[in-house]
Amino acid sequence: MNEEQRKYVQRTRRDLEAGADATIVCFGDSITAGYAVRRGFPSFWLESLRQRFPDARIEMINSGISGDTSLDGLARLDWAVLSYEPDLVTINFGINDCVLGLGLEEFELNLVQMVRRIRAGPDSEVLLLSSQPLETPPYDRLVLDYYQAVKRVAGEMDVGFVDVYGAWMERVHAGTPLSSLILPGLDHPNEAGYRIIAEELMRLF
Repeated sequence: MNEEQRKYVQRTRRDLEAGADATIVCFGDSITAGYAVRRGFPSFWLESLRQRFPDARIEMINSGISGDTSLDGLARLDWAVLSYEPDLVTINFGINDCVLGLGLEEFELNLVQMVRRIRAGPDSEVLLLSSQPLETPPYDRLVLDYYQAVKRVAGEMDVGFVDVYGAWMERVHAGTPLSSLILPGLDHPNEAGYRIIAEELMRLF
């Protein structure tokens, strides 16, 4: 799966290997923002990229805002993403759409719109991310439909898909308790959980 996904970051990887400048924007909700932790996935990912490509100058911009739905994201796409003319954008929405009852169809259209506008503007490479499993029923089941929608849009729009949910579940099936990756009672990743997301992203590089 990762081999197949690597093609979606080809240009950025080439730039990094050549020691060029690269700008990455992480766009999303509180999962991207790094709610209630010292370091979220953009911070761990940047550290790994810098170790792997010591000659490149990498700028990592965290454009995550807690509580955002895909609709909020669409409204701030211009200044939160396009204005930086990034080489690569990660897009991560879904949980708030699910919890606040934004329909799946509207959610998908919003993601499609984001990808279209990025293509028409800076033409950055794009990775769509699902999010981690939730501990709160019934959202733990409902949110899976949104993660599936993210994967569907990635396929339709021919952009990368990073299966964060799958990566977490791999660890859980291997014996890591889900609760050890989540902030108690908050349904958000702790730093150990965020490291998994950063590792998944790094597999493409």
